[in-house]
Amino acid sequence: MGSAEKLLDVKPTLLAPTAGRILISVPFYNDPFFNRTVVMLTDYDENGAAGLILNKEAGHDVSKVAPSLKIDKPLYVGGPVFHDRLFALHTHASCKAASRLIPGIYTGYDDVFIAMAEYRAVPELRYKFFIGYSGWSALQLDDEIDRNMWVIGNANHDLVFNTPTDKIWETAVRNLGEDYSHWLQVPELLSSN
Repeated sequence: MGSAEKLLDVKPTLLAPTAGRILISVPFYNDPFFNRTVVMLTDYDENGAAGLILNKEAGHDVSKVAPSLKIDKPLYVGGPVFHDRLFALHTHASCKAASRLIPGIYTGYDDVFIAMAEYRAVPELRYKFFIGYSGWSALQLDDEIDRNMWVIGNANHDLVFNTPTDKIWETAVRNLGEDYSHWLQVPELLSSN
């Protein structure tokens, strides 16, 4: 294998796709919507998969899209499906409508959670709201992974809630290890090289 082929070779991780893991877009696959995104899987089974893009801000606060909510935090674009619905990732273990993705990170919310977010009742509460989600039909995601469009990584609290939005993809790639460090040298838009 030549050096250019080796550079473009995508080494799959040994992780299987499952709820709570992240999908890291491969920089050589220049999809305009998913370019340099990190998607946290919220669902994965024989019927398909769903997830939320962690690093694509909508450009306005939650209250702009949902005026009934008094939440002035940035809104994220979760994906191209259901742009009329809000989704959330958060750290509130006692939320009755939530499902645990990994220790300390949940998806789903209820009115009690909304009130806690609006009134900042729990200072240590971390959350992100998303408009829309990313979805795949049965075996579609597996096919995209086989075609080297995504690699699978592990999510963690720091990546989801504490990493600046514009550094999430880079941080996720660094977390994959040295075998992926060359990705950080690839221009964001391959056509601009």
